[in-house]
Amino acid sequence: MEIPQKPRPKGARKPAKGPTSPDHHEARNGYATTQDGIQIFYSVEGEGEPLVFCYGLVCSSLHWTYQIDHFKHSHRSIWFDYRAHHNSSTPEDLSTLTIPHFARDLSAVFDSIGLEKAVLLGHSMGVSVALEFYRQFPDRVKALVLANGTAKRPLETLLNNPNIIPSGFNLLRAAYSRSPQLFARIWKLQKGNALVRMIVKLAGFNPHLAADEDVERYVAQIEEMDPGVLLHVLEAYQAYDATAWLHTVKVPTLILSGDEDKVTPPAQQILLHQLIPTSQLGSVRHGSHCPQMDQPELVASRIEQFLTTL
Repeated sequence: MEIPQKPRPKGARKPAKGPTSPDHHEARNGYATTQDGIQIFYSVEGEGEPLVFCYGLVCSSLHWTYQIDHFKHSHRSIWFDYRAHHNSSTPEDLSTLTIPHFARDLSAVFDSIGLEKAVLLGHSMGVSVALEFYRQFPDRVKALVLANGTAKRPLETLLNNPNIIPSGFNLLRAAYSRSPQLFARIWKLQKGNALVRMIVKLAGFNPHLAADEDVERYVAQIEEMDPGVLLHVLEAYQAYDATAWLHTVKVPTLILSGDEDKVTPPAQQILLHQLIPTSQLGSVRHGSHCPQMDQPELVASRIEQFLTTL
């Protein structure tokens, strides 16, 4: 079956300029086939040392688009879609939408491209994907950049409220289990809801720094997501816990934190820093849950400084 390809969403603002290159490198797209037959879409832009970008929950390459544009001038910028996301195919068994499966799918991408080792950059849930990939394939990771992530159970720290959010998710999960079709219809009714857009902008972005077009694109992606996929992925993300083994991480690690992050508060990145002995912690002033979109040039500069130390 042919799967339609959606191009990488471009950021609303002009991306940070990377080092100039005499050659212009167009994106090269492809599919990697997993052991259970899922087609995983990937895209490669630029040449040089490979950087692999892992996005967050209900996200896309949009969340890394400024950094991909920046580093494709000096590196191979690689991104991929998780199973059941965007260009990748959806398994019949949605219980396979887990962090360990996403990590194994990424190994299939490595094999398809011919990558031996790369720097992994994860944002939000992508931090868990990058960490799990390291746990399963440590020899394939050169370094880690972990932005706005958590070591475990994200719903328990969301908005600094350990009780209300998990309870709300349980209610949603129960409603979906009773009637997936009705739940999907109600989900579609929220499309274009101005209140939803306002909440997303205030909670996930710095409203004074983020481009409105980027927020609009992100909300549109949420609206297009199958709610069943969302709930399965969120449940798996909530169950993932890396705290017991993070002390075994041996590669250089940069942890980035937005000091105004309401979704995954800075205390969670401090915990990651404490648990990973090889890590350094960098705070982005006025940074939200998406500092790489609020202040793309600053975040690209921080990452670039880290890469020069490898």
